[in-house]
Amino acid sequence: MESPITSLSVAIPDSSLIDSKSLLEKSLRVAQFARSFSIFRVETVYVYHDVSSSVRKTDLTLITLLLEYLDTPQYLRKLIYPKMKLLQYAGMLTPIQSPHHKKFIRASEVQGGETRVGVLMRDGGTWVVDVGLDRTIPFIGSAAIRRKANFKLSVQKGHLVAEEIHGKVRDIQYWGYHINCIQTLSEITKGHSDVKFLITSRRGKPISLIHQSLANSFKDTSEVVVIFGSPRKDVGEIVNKIDSNIVNSSLSVNMFPLQSTNSVRLEEALLGSLAIINTLRVGLAVNRTID
Repeated sequence: MESPITSLSVAIPDSSLIDSKSLLEKSLRVAQFARSFSIFRVETVYVYHDVSSSVRKTDLTLITLLLEYLDTPQYLRKLIYPKMKLLQYAGMLTPIQSPHHKKFIRASEVQGGETRVGVLMRDGGTWVVDVGLDRTIPFIGSAAIRRKANFKLSVQKGHLVAEEIHGKVRDIQYWGYHINCIQTLSEITKGHSDVKFLITSRRGKPISLIHQSLANSFKDTSEVVVIFGSPRKDVGEIVNKIDSNIVNSSLSVNMFPLQSTNSVRLEEALLGSLAIINTLRVGLAVNRTID
């Protein structure tokens, strides 16, 4: 399946774990966030600052660390992440199993042109990459630091080599999300003039009444950013005054018009809202193909 025409991003507050007490509970919730992002092909996760709450710095660190950890293929995790308290329950978390989380195979089984996530490292006097094979692969190109990246594997003169892919991987498959911590939502618009924001709120218009206009709003934009509030407050109550224009000019949608609980937890809101939005995106893509 080809990627949907519009890039889907999500913005969640750094207070997303404010009503969770233990490290285990927080870890399990972040794992649910990661599953929703991956299921519905979210490309960017913006973590914005909640000015209305006193957010623990460790909560923000935990959110970003676990999201990055879970998006990393399992064969690379021990290379990248040392033992630390915040990852105490990482082994209990449900794996994402996205397309870029490829299985361990032998180098002899690799198809030329395959793309894999790997870690660039120094081996004696040469640079090699670990891409989840039975051995490291020689690296072609310039390198200066040990880091995670995307690599294209090819056979040159009978030997398998790896070359870094710069920029986004434009594959027919979803290739994971990346995380961007920001202070204000307005930072998202820097360098992007056609970003459209969608705010999820109990005070918004019921999705059943505006689903067509919502789908149409995806037509002329490169990125749709769905903004979620905190466990305790709506988006308008927790953003900086700088972002008031964004909030006031964005489409506010009630994704749960028949809600019969006092609140919808963020992990529930993500799963329900993104399912609806993805359906609209796919429907729009199909209509364009027919046209």
